[in-house]
Amino acid sequence: MRNSTVTIIPINVLKVSLVKGISLLSKITLLLISFLAGAACFSAKFVPLPPKVVIGVYHPVGKGETLWRICKSYDVAVQEVAELNSIKDASQIKVGDAIFIPGVTKRRKIKVFEKEPPQKKVIIKQSQGKFGWPVKGKIVAYFGIKKDGTKYDGIDIRAPLGSPVKAAESGKIAFASTMSGYGNIIIIKHKDKYSTVYAHNLTNLVKEGSWVTRGSIIAQLGNSHNPVALPSLHFQIRRYNKARNPLFYLN
Repeated sequence: MRNSTVTIIPINVLKVSLVKGISLLSKITLLLISFLAGAACFSAKFVPLPPKVVIGVYHPVGKGETLWRICKSYDVAVQEVAELNSIKDASQIKVGDAIFIPGVTKRRKIKVFEKEPPQKKVIIKQSQGKFGWPVKGKIVAYFGIKKDGTKYDGIDIRAPLGSPVKAAESGKIAFASTMSGYGNIIIIKHKDKYSTVYAHNLTNLVKEGSWVTRGSIIAQLGNSHNPVALPSLHFQIRRYNKARNPLFYLN
């Protein structure tokens, strides 16, 4: 994703001629309306954020090291590390793997135990099937840390131009317009504080405030993400405005 900004123009900064001659009370009313409108917009915490460089290190897995022990040593959540590195099964890591550990500035030595206590078995939460695939195609960009150190908040799915883009789950259309860096974009608000993002559409086919059901066609796939490359949909799953790895939620 590229940088994006949302600009809200307060009512009170419109042309002075619009408010010339009105009473002080009316001016105060306009200022209050402007403030509430801005607050309402920014309270919608499902708007995607621009990418930023993530502080962290790559830890090379050593002999006898487990995912749980590595995360405990760095004092980071197993689930966050698993999603950032697309680790769905803790037993899949092997010696030599480089695992990105967020929030730290230097590598740490891991104390290895011959056998971990049974209560320390790692459970990586997955909700596969909670959301449906928004489009049929090939994944060409994955969630996680990129080579430049920025975090990619979703996945890109390549498909023919104009392919139908479907709602991954039922919900309310919270945003359906254009956004700098995202082109035509749709954001759907779901229950349990989830939201899904569909960016770089050729055409948006739904309006803000409308309700859509899972599998409903909401847009046509476009290529504004990279006009030189083949068309693709940028798709995100968020909860409490924090991007989650879509592959932990899709079938």
